[in-house]
Amino acid sequence: MSRSRVIAVALIVAALLLISSSQAVAATMKFRTVMFHKNAQVIKVSDIEGHIMAVAELTGLASLDTGEVAVATVSAFADYIKGNGTAQGYIRLSFEDGSTIDYKYLHTTEALPDGKTSLFKSKSVEITQGSGKYAGIQGEGSFTGKRIAPFGTGAQLFLDTILTYTLP
Repeated sequence: MSRSRVIAVALIVAALLLISSSQAVAATMKFRTVMFHKNAQVIKVSDIEGHIMAVAELTGLASLDTGEVAVATVSAFADYIKGNGTAQGYIRLSFEDGSTIDYKYLHTTEALPDGKTSLFKSKSVEITQGSGKYAGIQGEGSFTGKRIAPFGTGAQLFLDTILTYTLP
């Protein structure tokens, strides 16, 4: 083999090693978030009986399967007819070391027959940014959950979330 071919092969091997070592490995974060409505504003829509639009602020704690805990803050918008519909919003997880993860979501809400509780199922979850140890984070996820008290200020709910992400 000629010297130029040996050099070309060596450069290709080095490039492949560099590319494979720089590819991020996906990680998974699982947690349960328990929250309550800190503030909720409801507007009745006049088209159909039981139709509302709502804006809410929620706060609570996310307990990770690793034992770590983060403060969760949520800004949400909902469009419900008799408790059924969709909601979307933004969640920030703030960790003890100051790191954060921000993500946005869209979910469906299904009112249960008791008229007080509802089930949640995510349609989309997209990580939008992170800071500290999560700087440059990218990923998506899913969740399911339940509201265990009627919608409005003080209502309690939980979400079981799985985020799949990569870091640079």
